[in-house]
Amino acid sequence: MAKLSICVPSRNRQIWFQETIRALLESPREDVEFVFADNSDDASIMAEFMRAHAKDPRVTFLSPGPVVYSMVDNWERTVAASSGDWVTVIGDDDYVDPDLASVLRKVELMLPDVEAFGWSYASFTWPGSGEAAPDTNIALDLTHHFIEIPREWLIRRAYLWVDATTTPTHGFSIYHSALSRRLVERIRQRFNGRYFEHPTVDFDSSFKSVLLGKRFLMWQRPLSIHGVCPLSISSIIFDAKRIPSANANFFAELGRDFFEDATMAGLPFDSNMGVPASILATQQWVKHSAGFSIDGWQENFARCCANYCARFRSREDFDVIAGLYRSSFARWEGGRYAHAFDPVYTEMPASYAAFSGIRDGKIYLSNRNTGARTPQEIYEVMSALAPPLEDIVIDPTMLRRPADAPVAEPVPA
Repeated sequence: MAKLSICVPSRNRQIWFQETIRALLESPREDVEFVFADNSDDASIMAEFMRAHAKDPRVTFLSPGPVVYSMVDNWERTVAASSGDWVTVIGDDDYVDPDLASVLRKVELMLPDVEAFGWSYASFTWPGSGEAAPDTNIALDLTHHFIEIPREWLIRRAYLWVDATTTPTHGFSIYHSALSRRLVERIRQRFNGRYFEHPTVDFDSSFKSVLLGKRFLMWQRPLSIHGVCPLSISSIIFDAKRIPSANANFFAELGRDFFEDATMAGLPFDSNMGVPASILATQQWVKHSAGFSIDGWQENFARCCANYCARFRSREDFDVIAGLYRSSFARWEGGRYAHAFDPVYTEMPASYAAFSGIRDGKIYLSNRNTGARTPQEIYEVMSALAPPLEDIVIDPTMLRRPADAPVAEPVPA
């Protein structure tokens, strides 16, 4: 059995999907399984491409079905086809280092009962995304600490929105993290025989893993790259003009608007309000499905929404999104939480370059200055500045805990 399954679901982004497959299959590792799932309208493109890899025993390729799968169903079948001891999912325009398998082996020697392993990851904007796409950078931490995170701390971050930025900051989704087979199967057994239920699949996974996982470990070194191609959903999350049409297409394929689910009753938020509202809908669904109740999140959520609005680069977009949220907070429980929603517009400079250099023990590399053309290439630049993964020695002296981790308290599961 493989130590690690790397799962890559895709739909109608064959150019980037093919590049991601090429990059992953360059690895000579034999203890990694690759599950590639094509959900495209034209099955012939990927079928022809995959012929060259038909004899690779590490590869499982899932062709499109008789009907188009929803995103949640395509992710479901991808993970269901995996068999490794650990599972991670990346997008078809992303990259993850297959040598993650060797890191997981070392982690298990130190903490045999760890069930979720996360890491820092960076963003990369693919060429062709347009000059309007913001420059991004990759941060390489030189300390390489492993941080064991108590479940109680994660519950506060995930379900109470404590210290949320534009999203809850708790991590440990199967997306750009690795979950043990034990945890993956526990999630399936607890949640109606499925790994994924809610269409916001990454947060659906993270809310469930935090609720059901038993031991969590985070490494500060990046092991994957989150790619943003011209067709990526990530490219529109701070573009108020494109959000409504993107959502309309998404819900048309899904067959429903999940903001109309009963779990959102009494919450005056909708899909046109972008990321925080969508994550709230996911969270409400998971809590209802798990029979899990927790209160005290509302003001933190309002502050998160304000942070999200402040990230919009144009004044026009800021006014649109902030206006939608302001109206909703005024209606919600008679404006009880409106005082916590106080977005501030900050004008961005006409020309912006991501920071490059050394700050606070980290090396920052601007994507545009590296010459990288793919997520794999920017990852290789980063890796050249750090010790090889096979040379990393993991022992208890490298373990840390979050400085603000609370004293353990019982949390219902």
